[in-house]
Amino acid sequence: MKELYFTTYYNRKMDDSFISTVISDFPWLINFVKKTPELDFQTGHDPKQKRSWFSVYRGTGRVLTFKSRRNGYKLDAADAYKIIAPNGFFEHPTEDSFVEYLSRIRKAPNLKRYYESDKGKKEGFYQNLIGRRYTFNTKIEDGFIIIDKEMVVGFKDEDTKIAWNEDIKAHQEALIRKLRDKYNGTLPQDIPSMYGEFDFLAMTWDGDIIIMELKQNDPQKTSLSPIQVKFYNDQFCKLLKENNDISANIIDMVNQKVNLGIIIKPEGRSLPQKLSGKIHTCVIVGEEEDLSPTMCNRFCFVRKQFLPDMKAYTCESDGTLIESKKLSEKKCL
Repeated sequence: MKELYFTTYYNRKMDDSFISTVISDFPWLINFVKKTPELDFQTGHDPKQKRSWFSVYRGTGRVLTFKSRRNGYKLDAADAYKIIAPNGFFEHPTEDSFVEYLSRIRKAPNLKRYYESDKGKKEGFYQNLIGRRYTFNTKIEDGFIIIDKEMVVGFKDEDTKIAWNEDIKAHQEALIRKLRDKYNGTLPQDIPSMYGEFDFLAMTWDGDIIIMELKQNDPQKTSLSPIQVKFYNDQFCKLLKENNDISANIIDMVNQKVNLGIIIKPEGRSLPQKLSGKIHTCVIVGEEEDLSPTMCNRFCFVRKQFLPDMKAYTCESDGTLIESKKLSEKKCL
């Protein structure tokens, strides 16, 4: 088991002493993020590097992150944000200096692509909206909670990653060739068979895993999204089969987030003791207006070939997911 653990792994529970120190030094931080609609959390841990992090994001922009160090932590951010921060912000941020920092971020033209610009809402906008809705704004009627964002499978090294994904990649390539043979419409010349991060990893109250891929403002990528989600699905299936500690790791991570208050367990709900082993998949489209009939028909065809049971959702103004009208299974019949 230990050998498998260090070959592939997924364990994003932060080091307890690290996060305790961060919260002790900045007791206002979690409430500040929760009451600021444009902000959300991103947390994680890499067992290989023995490094934890606790980050605050605005859309897809990393505005503040605490990185664990041997004797504490380091404050950091993406370079584009560091250069506009108030003097001394990264030495010791305060709630007042964070308010000023956000004001500068909103006014910076080069940062609009990470959240919302004059041309409309970006993918990061919906990532925050949905992420907040199903973590610390959960409702008792919700069937799931989002437990991680930008999730990746960890590997011992690059050679292990290539070898481990080889069978998944070969299966994807075979399905893509079959798709080209069967589909009567136009397909892109290059269709990737491998992908990187899962946008969202969610869990039902029964312990089922849900893999969620978010698409926005790119109808072509939306129409081909079942190919990408199929890759993630096969990765996670393989991970569950090979790593007996995945279930415990995930439950520990979720419990830590619940204890921190960055995931809220509604009254009347209880967390599962272990994963069920079931995996569900879906794509989320922030807005459907740009999806033409051609793109919708392509999506339906691709979904049938790759993941027939994959769901498709869009979201309401508060981030609540609802079935996509244009990409619904009924429309595809």
